[in-house]
Amino acid sequence: MMKCEICEKEIASFKGLGIHIITKHNMSSKEYYDKYYLKENENLCKTCKKETKFKSLTQGYQKFCNLKCSNNNENVKNKISKSNKERWSNIDYNSLNALKSKISISVKKQWKDINSNYNKPEYHNKIKKARQNFQNLKHEKYINNINNSSFLLAGNYVNAITPTLFKCKKCNYIFETIWNYIQQGKKCPICEKPISTPEVQLKEFIKSLNFGIIENSKKIIPPKELDIYIPSLNIAIEFNGLFWHSEQNIKDPNYHLYKTKECNKLGIQLIHIFEDEWLFKEEIVKNRLKQILKVKGDKQIVYARNCTIKEINSTLKNNFLESFHIQGKDTSIIKLGSFYNDQLVGVMTFSYGNISKGSKKEDLVWELNRFCVNYNYHIPGIASKLLSYFKRNFEWNKIFSYADARWSNGNMYYKLGFDYIKNTKPNYWYLQNYKRIHRFNFRKREDEPKDIPEWLLRQKEGFYRIWDCGNLKFELNKK
Repeated sequence: MMKCEICEKEIASFKGLGIHIITKHNMSSKEYYDKYYLKENENLCKTCKKETKFKSLTQGYQKFCNLKCSNNNENVKNKISKSNKERWSNIDYNSLNALKSKISISVKKQWKDINSNYNKPEYHNKIKKARQNFQNLKHEKYINNINNSSFLLAGNYVNAITPTLFKCKKCNYIFETIWNYIQQGKKCPICEKPISTPEVQLKEFIKSLNFGIIENSKKIIPPKELDIYIPSLNIAIEFNGLFWHSEQNIKDPNYHLYKTKECNKLGIQLIHIFEDEWLFKEEIVKNRLKQILKVKGDKQIVYARNCTIKEINSTLKNNFLESFHIQGKDTSIIKLGSFYNDQLVGVMTFSYGNISKGSKKEDLVWELNRFCVNYNYHIPGIASKLLSYFKRNFEWNKIFSYADARWSNGNMYYKLGFDYIKNTKPNYWYLQNYKRIHRFNFRKREDEPKDIPEWLLRQKEGFYRIWDCGNLKFELNKK
């Protein structure tokens, strides 16, 4: 067990530490090692004193910058020379020659016996029978192993790498796979859905807030499954792994939206969390969940009347959004900050209509692009105060905005006086390096065929799509 030198969290292995410092502290293994573990001149070549390559947290830096420096190093030369002397000085050459002669005589005798029997039919039959007996024993062993597992053989077994039908003993579901995959831990796709470590972490977090939960239930919106259901609040939470919920496994673009609608019919608010949100913005996700679940914790209460509103620059705005908004930074025209005791505690931004969202630039029409508050504070009325400042100080006829249907039911917009307009269709992202990348970044290039859809072109490049639940669109018109 080891501790992170930054946050003092206990971690079981160096591999876990490497993942932790990248995802939690946005620091590479090399930067972390240089800051906390690096010894004097450890990163310099022992021969030419040039900087060497970093290997890992466990191994540190290479001792030499290349093979030539390694071979020319006096310490290495002396060590090799000493080792060779010790090795060859202990050899009894008379015994070695005698052993070689003995092996040579034995090999010649074996080959003489083989050559004399090779042309005899009984020799080949004997070998063939021995091979067949071996294969039969091996086949019988595999069949016994299969039947002693959680599955029964439902087809003709050939070998461990040939697709075969297997039957789950628990739910009697028959599916095709290879025995090697089952040996490696493959589960029944119906009754033993694989649960990822982040999903387990999410469940443990909800339990730590003292909520009773129902896990992986198919009884609430049958036959679909809900990962987490909190009966006391009528709130459900889905953890959507990027691979399992992409079009590689789910072909229906409305899959996540369908679950949301089925929950709405029962008066249940369903929240969808994508895997990359938990991996790269875990603290933001946790604090947003606390807000939805109305967990106050130890937040400092500050009233909006004690805050000052003023315009801020892009750097300050983007740094704040990256720290406290799940979508991160944006491109905006008007950037408003809320300050308490000269500390930035809230941000609201506005921009023109964005073509990536299906809208366009219009005179005196603005999009409320981002709004978030430092999650260490509870500031009643701050959204209203920021919006009022915008309406007083800038020309406008209409303000529109979108609420992500995965996270929100639009309550904030109703409180601010916005009118609900419509639900948009589910949007899709492309997957790259455990992250969702907006489709606008993969739009068709000029040199690509016009008669082939953009998503087909990206699929050939190895990118797959994943859909959300769409957005709720709201508008505020000047009266």
